[in-house]
Amino acid sequence: MNKEIPLKFYDIADEYSTETATPVNEAERDSLAHYFQLLLTRLMNNEEISEDAQKEMAGEAGIDGRRIDEIATFLNQWGNE
Repeated sequence: MNKEIPLKFYDIADEYSTETATPVNEAERDSLAHYFQLLLTRLMNNEEISEDAQKEMAGEAGIDGRRIDEIATFLNQWGNE
């Protein structure tokens, strides 16, 4: 991926990959890290994250839209730990 994505987002993507029902292949790792970066940046900026915004970020990051709900659940559980 051309954009510099901090390693912490790869760490989150790797953690997600251990907990997801749908296996993550190596080719998806950059896209997932980018999606986590986009999503968590919005959360840290206290921006609202609508379903449309999630779909837009998923498209920008290049992840399968079917992962959106599972990622949201993962982040909710991760945030509560």
